[in-house]
Amino acid sequence: MEALGPITSWQPGDGDVTTWTASSASRRLMQLAGTDSLPPSFQQTGHLRVAFYGEALGRELPRLMVLAWDLPGVCDVAAMTRAITAHVRRHDTYHSAFEFDNDTIVRRTIGADDIEFVPTSFGRMNSDQIRTHALTTTPGTLAWDCFTFGVIQKADHFTFYASVDHLHIDGMSAGVVFLDIHLMYQDFSQGQATTLPEVGGYRDYTARQQQHVTAATVDAPDIKDWISFAQNNGGNWPSFPLPLGDTWSSNAGNFVTVELLNGDQTEAFDTVCREAGARFSGGIMACAALAEHEITGGDTFQGFTPSDTRSDAETLSLGWFASLFPVTVPVVEGDFARTAYAAQQSFDARKHLANMPFERALELAPADERGITLPSKAAMMVSFLDFRKIPVAQLWEQTNFGVYGDNLSHGGINMWINRHRERTTVTISFPDNGEARHSVHRYIAVLGRVFADVAQITADWIEEIAHHANSSDRCVVCTGSN
Repeated sequence: MEALGPITSWQPGDGDVTTWTASSASRRLMQLAGTDSLPPSFQQTGHLRVAFYGEALGRELPRLMVLAWDLPGVCDVAAMTRAITAHVRRHDTYHSAFEFDNDTIVRRTIGADDIEFVPTSFGRMNSDQIRTHALTTTPGTLAWDCFTFGVIQKADHFTFYASVDHLHIDGMSAGVVFLDIHLMYQDFSQGQATTLPEVGGYRDYTARQQQHVTAATVDAPDIKDWISFAQNNGGNWPSFPLPLGDTWSSNAGNFVTVELLNGDQTEAFDTVCREAGARFSGGIMACAALAEHEITGGDTFQGFTPSDTRSDAETLSLGWFASLFPVTVPVVEGDFARTAYAAQQSFDARKHLANMPFERALELAPADERGITLPSKAAMMVSFLDFRKIPVAQLWEQTNFGVYGDNLSHGGINMWINRHRERTTVTISFPDNGEARHSVHRYIAVLGRVFADVAQITADWIEEIAHHANSSDRCVVCTGSN
């Protein structure tokens, strides 16, 4: 991935803009669609409620992901229209609209063949205008068609973008949108039929999740594990360890991306993790724990991290499949190996909790009856993704692919640590105020130092081994001879 950051960091350049939105006929058919008994997924339910109450308060919260990449030549508008319409018809998460009836969320569903996306030319724009256009022409979360697409035509190439509400997309979905549009446009522009395989539906996932969650009782292992986590953290829920200032008077947000490790350091870090009996994921959680320990002095780290809950049949499916699970890390000061091993054990033991929303545990076991202290601050997510394992990652680099978030904040911190072919980076989203910026910069300095210290372990170890292997009266290192 070439870029991950705020929408203001997207530099599409000047060009002629064409945008695809749902046709008037498709909108009318959705308005006439009957109700659907399938509830939204738990991820969607939380997002819809935030949007509903935010709208009532006149407060817009983060919701849009904008994906963009470059393609050569002049856009074949007819072929792109086919590709976009085929993409929307292909993924059934796009086929539902949600509305509130008092406190109940009602779903309406349209048939795939009733969906048509049509292009509109908006003329020439500069980068600032294009960024604003991509955000403001995409309807809100509570509108059905909260997803739009567009191209910016330059002299010898064009930039494609998709502006999609989080209601229908998670981090892994970025690759799905890219693969669909990129390959189908190539096929259709060459007069060929699409070669993409069939995909599983988000409806199937939602129904499966609903069945699993509804069947759970207070004695279910997942529920017991969530309750145990909540009881044992003593109110120390996963949150950012430094002050974030006034997060209510403004909903402005921002991102910062920093390189944590270069290529050699990344390999060294991986080696240290494996020597400790952990993987890269456990090493990341250990570093987060050690960084927080240095800042707060706390001896136990509580973190939330996401897991992709797609089945094998849903690998190429679009939707919000990612869900959080908790990780608890006892910190052993000055001992990365033991901390990383403990982090990996917790990560692996609790990953299954991503399939059971904590909200269900509270439904079955009210907090005050279980000695659970609920969070008083916004939760912090620590995410890890290894881009080397994504088949299209090299193509992303070649096409200037980027993922951008709207410049809005929910009042908390999210952190993405990503391993690329030749480096490891951290991206942090944060409330855009002076105190939060200062805290994030301080946190990154501490986190970077922790990662660098771990990577140095391997270098020091190699030096020591080499030193002992060459120790003799003739060894220049040992004798100090010239």
